[in-house]
Amino acid sequence: MSTRPAWTTMPAVAQAASDGDYGAVLRTARVAAGLNLEDAAALAGFSASTLSRMETKRNRHWDVRELRRLAEVFAIPAYLFGLSRSTFDIGADSLGAGVDEDGDSMRRRDLIATTTAAVTGALVLPLDQAAAAHGMADTVEDVLFGRVSAAPIPGNQLAAQLAAARADFRATRYTQLARRLPRLLAQAIAGRDAATVDEVPLAAGRLAQAYNVATQLLIKLHDNGMAWATADRAVQAASGGDDPMVLAEARRLAATVMRRTQHRDGAQKLMLDTARSLQADTSLPDATHTALYGQLLATASYTAAVRDDRETAWTLLGEAEDAARRVGGTNADRFNMLELAVYKVSVSRVLGDYGSAVDYARLVDPTRIVSPERRARYWEDTALALHGRGRPQATFQALLAAERDTPQEVRFRPWAQQLITDLLTRGHSLPGVREFASRVGVA
Repeated sequence: MSTRPAWTTMPAVAQAASDGDYGAVLRTARVAAGLNLEDAAALAGFSASTLSRMETKRNRHWDVRELRRLAEVFAIPAYLFGLSRSTFDIGADSLGAGVDEDGDSMRRRDLIATTTAAVTGALVLPLDQAAAAHGMADTVEDVLFGRVSAAPIPGNQLAAQLAAARADFRATRYTQLARRLPRLLAQAIAGRDAATVDEVPLAAGRLAQAYNVATQLLIKLHDNGMAWATADRAVQAASGGDDPMVLAEARRLAATVMRRTQHRDGAQKLMLDTARSLQADTSLPDATHTALYGQLLATASYTAAVRDDRETAWTLLGEAEDAARRVGGTNADRFNMLELAVYKVSVSRVLGDYGSAVDYARLVDPTRIVSPERRARYWEDTALALHGRGRPQATFQALLAAERDTPQEVRFRPWAQQLITDLLTRGHSLPGVREFASRVGVA
């Protein structure tokens, strides 16, 4: 089953997007989600009157930040708002050979707002501190162990909340997502429990999607114990649904948790079994199914590299590339050729081929990677590969680029913290590195 909303293919929507009538696009997305103005405005962080003016004023001057926010909250494809290209302005030429010698500064542009809350400790997701700062005390752990519950909400509203949560993850707004997750999970559980027999498959699928988002964030924050719990519950919930895509995604994330906890052989088997099942059960009828199939193969390739199985890693990545070519495009929600190129950087780096990883990184234009979360992966692999090549100045420049593009990735992820610490402890006299370390919370 395709996850792309049917309304996006309506001719009237295409015409409105072409005319720059983004209000009409927004109104169609809101109505399709079954949201009234008040509920939709609350999700987007605007007043109902402001949202109404956005929808009805045809010649309104749109702020790009408004469009991004609305696209993320209501799952509106970027191209319908004229946002199909990233505005990030650091190109792959920043990795050229002269960067260490010349020390050219990279241009600055923040793509997303920095967070006001700090993460301390492994997880309870910035929730203990960040949620408390917003008058909330619930955590994902509270929900998992039944200490927190919520009333069910209409399915269309839950779907909109899920879209907003996925948008937060793609935009690397980890603290915002952490604040959103407990209530979202509690509402999804309540919705599944209150569903009639006919409604159970859809409600179970939505619950699995909520657990999937939680697992993604827990993986990012390296809370492997809690990630095991949410991944297992996602698979169980998805098994009670009727969407093979949701089940495949739940199994992919479960395999990722297995790999990170040293169960690498089991992770590889689960990933490949899931890819085969998805292909057999659905025949990959469209680009969305093919993209997930390709992502499963690419993730299995990375797992093979972690297992130091070089031949299998590159064979699987070749199969993933075939799938990516069939998908085409650079849709932020789909595995595609750009993401495949980033996997080549990842696989090369994990196999210790730092020179190849840097070469592959040079071939990627990060401005074309629509999703900030996926750009963050590019900067991570690029910085680590440059570090492996013994190029501290270029490593630092990649870290700066990551901070400007996806600040929470640098502030909360262990890879960045460890890399900054290494640059400091090895005594590299890089201008600005100590100020950078202080800014992102590294002592």
